[in-house]
Amino acid sequence: MQLRMRDDLKAKAQELASEQGVSLNSYINATLAATIAQSETLVMMGDRLSNVDREQLHVRVLKFMSKTQGGTEPTPAEIERAVSGE
Repeated sequence: MQLRMRDDLKAKAQELASEQGVSLNSYINATLAATIAQSETLVMMGDRLSNVDREQLHVRVLKFMSKTQGGTEPTPAEIERAVSGE
């Protein structure tokens, strides 16, 4: 498949692909897959929330958020230990 794009867009995409250590083809495929997944998720969430009382949902979210506690994010090593059960 051939793809035509502006030279500046191609240069930026190549730069981003290089920063991630992947080929331009892999970068374009991953970006396209992420964009499609995002679009499908928004449609699915829209369908699921279509019959929800948004005001009540807002109140529930605020109540939930008021119970959360701040703190530091776990390190990858801490996550690995938790997952492995160490």
